[in-house]
Amino acid sequence: MQEVQHLPKRLWQKITAIMAKVSFACTAIGIVLTLIYSGDVNEANKASMGAITFISFAIGVVLHAIGSTSIPSLKPDQD
Repeated sequence: MQEVQHLPKRLWQKITAIMAKVSFACTAIGIVLTLIYSGDVNEANKASMGAITFISFAIGVVLHAIGSTSIPSLKPDQD
């Protein structure tokens, strides 16, 4: 059986990996801001801050998975 040769990461995969890191940074900032302002805001605002932080983390996980996946070339060999 022939071993599959994976191409280097494509431009969009590199961009997606960078976007994932930015999303994780936004998550960290969201956690810090939620902890700092948790006593100063009402319950609805706390819930909104927590939801935005969670969504940012979830988006980061998805983008990281897309950016780190090794996608093989599916073009048929030209014999």
